Amino acid sequence: MEAHQQKRVGVLRNRHVILGMLVLLVCSSETEAFVSPFSFSTTTKTCNSAAVIPQTHLQKNTFNQVVLRSTTSSSSSSSSSLASSPSFNSLKEFNTHLEKMGEKCSSITEPVIARAAEVQELWEKAKENSSENGFEPDVNSFQSVLSAWGHCTQMLVKSRRNRQTLPSQTGANKLRVEVYTPLDAAKRATTLLLAYPDPDLDAYNTVVDAWSKSRVPEAPEAAERLLKRMMDDKTVEPNTNTYNLLIDTWANSNKPNSLEKVNQIYRHMEGLSKDETKKNVAPTIRTINAILHAYARKSAQYTSQNDQAGFDEAAKCAAASLNLLEETKKRYKETGDTNWQPDMATYTSVMDVHSRCATYRTTKMAGELLNELKELYAKTGNYRHKPNFRTYTTLVTAWSRTKSDESPQRVESIMKEMKRSGEKPNARTYTAAVQCWARARDPLKAKRVLKILMEMREEYKKTGSDHIRPTTMTYNNAIDACARCQGTADQKTESVKIAFAILKTIEMDEEIKPDGVTYSTLIRALNFLMPSGDERNNVAKAVFEKAKKAGLIELLTVKNLRMVLDTESMGIALEGKVDGNGDFNFANLPGAWKKNTN
Repeated sequence: MEAHQQKRVGVLRNRHVILGMLVLLVCSSETEAFVSPFSFSTTTKTCNSAAVIPQTHLQKNTFNQVVLRSTTSSSSSSSSSLASSPSFNSLKEFNTHLEKMGEKCSSITEPVIARAAEVQELWEKAKENSSENGFEPDVNSFQSVLSAWGHCTQMLVKSRRNRQTLPSQTGANKLRVEVYTPLDAAKRATTLLLAYPDPDLDAYNTVVDAWSKSRVPEAPEAAERLLKRMMDDKTVEPNTNTYNLLIDTWANSNKPNSLEKVNQIYRHMEGLSKDETKKNVAPTIRTINAILHAYARKSAQYTSQNDQAGFDEAAKCAAASLNLLEETKKRYKETGDTNWQPDMATYTSVMDVHSRCATYRTTKMAGELLNELKELYAKTGNYRHKPNFRTYTTLVTAWSRTKSDESPQRVESIMKEMKRSGEKPNARTYTAAVQCWARARDPLKAKRVLKILMEMREEYKKTGSDHIRPTTMTYNNAIDACARCQGTADQKTESVKIAFAILKTIEMDEEIKPDGVTYSTLIRALNFLMPSGDERNNVAKAVFEKAKKAGLIELLTVKNLRMVLDTESMGIALEGKVDGNGDFNFANLPGAWKKNTN
């Protein structure tokens, strides 16, 4: 009995030593405890902090502020840039150069606003100096300018979605442009279009496409105004692509009537296709895929409500998408028209709608759709029917949302099949797998997610591809998996160690940073994994202090802290901004604590 008691005391002391190390780990900015397996050796991409084009600035401009000649900051800047402009022997050479410049606006590693401005500036100067150059820029030149701003719009959306800061412009000739947001870039393209004499169909479609990719609330109405302008213009007639892009614009919006609108446009296209005088509009499988994307987006909106009414509406979206797929298959079978044959994107979109419902039945249906697609590919050998990484990731995501004991094994099986088929999992695939393990009841799930993170790291080292690099969301979900551990005391202690290793990994990463969710989730983990007492109080206060200094205190962070700390410790952590019961008013907390939260 005495020996057993001594052993128990020794175990407790060992745990206290570990917990003390965690306090040091959190407070130290240099220690690498627990993190060496995770550390990345990539170098930071340098940016000029004094850049004159603040790509992530949130200022919004009115439509009138986006003017044609606002490309450069002053006439002296313009002259300086003119002196360094390349010379061209022909219009063809000029257009080739302009097109290559515009392609740079599609890269997340480029200062895309500056690049688009440079394309526009070169085009404008070529117009001004046409007599000296020996050629006049044509419609292809103008198309390159519009495409540049369209690509810029898309990259601004992507950078915000990924919380990624785009590089700033460097060099002697720094252009100043009144463009900061996707809305600004889409407006710039629109202003150019409306000022151009006799724009053609491609020009209109390029600008409608820019609006569809902007994902701003103003986009659907802006695209419809352009469609009306085309219909009023006797020299330009909308085609199938125009209407498909309009459907995309509504599908990408969060408007309450988005589904109603896309189906209305689809019916209008059907009507035009039967009109003998309208030969350039007919819906195709591309149209169907755009509509299915709208169902997926709407389903996501419904499930984000996180109530039964929302999930019921999502189930209706799933049923409607499946019906549309069956109608399309029937139409292809009856007509033999390959323009109506469902492809990989069709099946993936229907699977996506089903994955949102988070039920065992709809997830099984998503699996059956994948099998059907594989059979179609085996039959046709057409690459358009081959399941790709998006298809497999959609099914992984479906199982990660499904509350079933078999979900983790299903996910692992799908990822193995994915690799055998030649498709590589990306960061979204792995993040979904981490989420799946977080919801599992396996007491060893912290180790499981650790293995996934290690696998991602190895793949990233091999390929250098950002598509496989763990994101802040990946790490946050891994910490959440640790927090949900319901095993023995030893397993919980190990989960705490892994959670703090993950935090340190994010902090040491050169391209991503912790966010409010990171610290909030870690504090919640302490509540579940550590016994109450001074050790837990000290560790929680240290984590909270780091979040304060980073300006990442969210309401949930403080709520989670309240569950971890006793009243006295809560008062210390909030610097006395609590009442006698340890309760707080989030609005009264210093703004500096919250300055970097969303």
